[in-house]
Amino acid sequence: MPADPRHTARRSGRQEKRKQGRTPLGLKGKLFIPETAAEDECRVVDFSPDGAGVISAISAPIGTKLVLYVGGFGRFEGTVVARDRMRLGLQFQSGTVKRTRTAEQLLEYVVSGTTSAVPLRHTLRASSIPQLQDFAFADGRHGSCEVADIALGGALLKTQDRPDIGEILSFGGANARVVRHTDEGIAVQFIAKPTPAAA
Repeated sequence: MPADPRHTARRSGRQEKRKQGRTPLGLKGKLFIPETAAEDECRVVDFSPDGAGVISAISAPIGTKLVLYVGGFGRFEGTVVARDRMRLGLQFQSGTVKRTRTAEQLLEYVVSGTTSAVPLRHTLRASSIPQLQDFAFADGRHGSCEVADIALGGALLKTQDRPDIGEILSFGGANARVVRHTDEGIAVQFIAKPTPAAA
């Protein structure tokens, strides 16, 4: 029995809507398992100071200790905590300094699309990074915040301002959609900047 074209069109529309506005990840990595000396190029589909999600052909059961090299971010030691077909969920074993440095690099990557070599300093704080301290509402009002946590796809921001869920905020180099309110502020999802319409 052929598929209902209305159902197919609705499903395609939903899939296209989900794709629109997402910030492209563009991160490549390399997995290495010291115990077996296996290594493989991988695609990083999620990334935060605490862990990553990668697509890899490497066989690594839950509990496997491995090393992940992420382009522009460096080397991370971790453990496989989830596995679904070719996707692996990794949890990093990073200290406070490494986590803070990674958070700063993630902020830089979200804003500019690149990372630079940042010297390790015990004084680095993700909340002191200027790119995500101030934001603008769509109507031109301004707000301020601190970064509580950051990942490649979004962030938790401490703020007294309460933008509506779904509202788009501009951070200068990055745009973000408010996805939920938290006890201390808001959770946002980074989105691509809209491209100007062709004249």
